[in-house]
Amino acid sequence: MRRNTPNSRTTDRGQAYTLEGFIAAFILLIAVLFAVQSVVITPSSGGAVDRTAQAQQQQQVQDALIVAQRENDLSQTVRYVDLDSSDEFEEFHNHSSSVQGVYSTAAFENVSTLGAILNQHLDAGQSYNVELHYENESGEAASPIKLVNQGPPSSTAVTASYTVVLHDDQNLTSPDHDDRTLGKIQGTEGYIPDIDDDSGLYNVVEVRVVVW
Repeated sequence: MRRNTPNSRTTDRGQAYTLEGFIAAFILLIAVLFAVQSVVITPSSGGAVDRTAQAQQQQQVQDALIVAQRENDLSQTVRYVDLDSSDEFEEFHNHSSSVQGVYSTAAFENVSTLGAILNQHLDAGQSYNVELHYENESGEAASPIKLVNQGPPSSTAVTASYTVVLHDDQNLTSPDHDDRTLGKIQGTEGYIPDIDDDSGLYNVVEVRVVVW
C-alpha cells in the first residue's frame, strides 16, 4: 500500500489548483465570447454602420426632391402665395396656424408632392424641416423661409437640397392669384425678392430638406 508523503500531497494540491485555474479561465473565455456574440449593431450604434444608414437616408430624401421636381412641384410650391389688394406679398396659400413654420406636416402634404412623399416614406418618429434659401437684393444670403419647422435637428440629421430658378414671367400658383406673375409683386417683405430688375431672372432658391 502506497503512503502519501508530504511532497506528494503538495504536488496533488498544485495540480488541483492548476486544474481549477484552467477551468476558471475557460469559463471566463466562454462568457466573453457569449457576450460578444450577443451584441446587436444597429444604425444608432455609431461607426461605419451609422454612416451607411445616414447615406441611405440622405439618398432617400434626395430622391424625394428629384421626384417632386419632375412634377414641377418644387417651383409651384415656392410660388404658392397670396397677395393683398396692393399686390404685395401677404402669405403662403393655405398656411397653417399655431405652428412654427408656414405649414404643419399634414398641411404640407396637401399642398406639395414633396410633403406627400416625405410623410409616406419616412419612418415613424422621424422629423423633418423644409427651408427655402435665397439671396436678398444685395446678393447676400437671406434668412430662410421655413415651410415646415419641427424644431432643431439632431446631431445625426441628414440634409438634401434641390435648386429652383425663378423667372419674372412665372405665374403664381395660388388659385386666387394665378393671373399674377412674380415680376409684378410690388412688395416682398417676408417673401423671396427680385434680385435682378434688369433681366428676366427673379431669384434662385435652394429647397433644403433636413431629416432626423
